[in-house]
Amino acid sequence: MTVRIAAARSELDEALAAEVVEFLTRQGNLHEEAARRWLAELVCVALEDGRVIGVSAARPATVGLIAGRPFWIYQCVLAPESEARWDEAFNAAFEILAREFDHGGSPYVGVCVLVDDRSLMSRRPEAVWPGTELMFAGYLDDDRQVRIRYFWGAAIAPGLPNSPSIDETRTQEYPLEPRYRILALAETGEVGAEDVIRLWEREGAIAGPGEATRRVGEVRLVAVDRDGALAAVSSVYLQRNEQLRMTLWHYRTFVAASHRMSNLAAQLIFRNRDQLEERFVSGEDTRAPGMLFELENEGMRAYFNKALWLPADFTFIGENQLGDHVRVHYFPDATVPLPADSLG
Repeated sequence: MTVRIAAARSELDEALAAEVVEFLTRQGNLHEEAARRWLAELVCVALEDGRVIGVSAARPATVGLIAGRPFWIYQCVLAPESEARWDEAFNAAFEILAREFDHGGSPYVGVCVLVDDRSLMSRRPEAVWPGTELMFAGYLDDDRQVRIRYFWGAAIAPGLPNSPSIDETRTQEYPLEPRYRILALAETGEVGAEDVIRLWEREGAIAGPGEATRRVGEVRLVAVDRDGALAAVSSVYLQRNEQLRMTLWHYRTFVAASHRMSNLAAQLIFRNRDQLEERFVSGEDTRAPGMLFELENEGMRAYFNKALWLPADFTFIGENQLGDHVRVHYFPDATVPLPADSLG
């Protein structure tokens, strides 16, 4: 038997529309009126030897969890149900909606799936589903799981006239300039905790000596210039994120004002990410399956305004209470907690 997934964004002929409605009432347990509403939201139809065996639809909505950004909310009914067939149907629908986005006819930044099936969450605990690239973005208050996939080049902020495209950032290289070296603070005798605290105080980076003393224990990698003076500091610490209901490595970086026209910020995030990822994959440290950071700088939020940051590979998942952009990077083979296990 031959299965074909056909686009269904234009008005269906009367016979196929009637078959879709009949399929949805029978297989999807929908009332006829609700099934007919799907007709206006159809994306594609799966046909087996000309017979409807699956229907995919998408309705526009803002997703509050993702700071009210506009998404297509995806729904699918299949007979028989199959994860492999579901992935195939989703990918077909995503490609159709992505083409609409590419042609400038869609204000929606991606596709969102709301998962309420606990058994499905248990069978597919990956942070990023490998068959569809749907990424875990958190839980709603009713314990539905939110998964998202952005369209290529989707923007989540207005941007600036010179904001780079995602293709430009993907190929951009950020080499470490010869005038700098990056060191592990705990392993070098060239600079110490006192140097970090003095840098923060001199630059007004942290309010109060008590907070600086507390945070210095979180410092991981630092950058020094050719004179051995401290130029930048990065820190990581374990903390639970309530949106994701997960403990992740939270990342901070600070570059001294006289060194900001450099690649230090990029190099520090790359190196911290790679080191933590390597420790997770090797099993040396599995306390957190990924990294998260909150971008406070308004100018940076506007300049790097794409949902996906490349080559750093951090994805926008919302905003904190201060309006800072929250971005996450999952390590390979990362898994997410089930609702019942995530309330602690």
